[in-house]
Amino acid sequence: MVINTDCPCKREKCDRHGNCEECKAHHRDSKSQPLTTCERLKRKEARKQVKE
Repeated sequence: MVINTDCPCKREKCDRHGNCEECKAHHRDSKSQPLTTCERLKRKEARKQVKE
């Protein structure tokens, strides 16, 4: 298990915080939040660059 020390998620008490593999698996099973925080931030940054 690899722990990501730069995890952007604000839920630091979450059991999956910093564990990208478990986090991605959890979000893929979720209908309400299918993207992880880091995926949402990457999408937001990509949209921001397109507007510029």
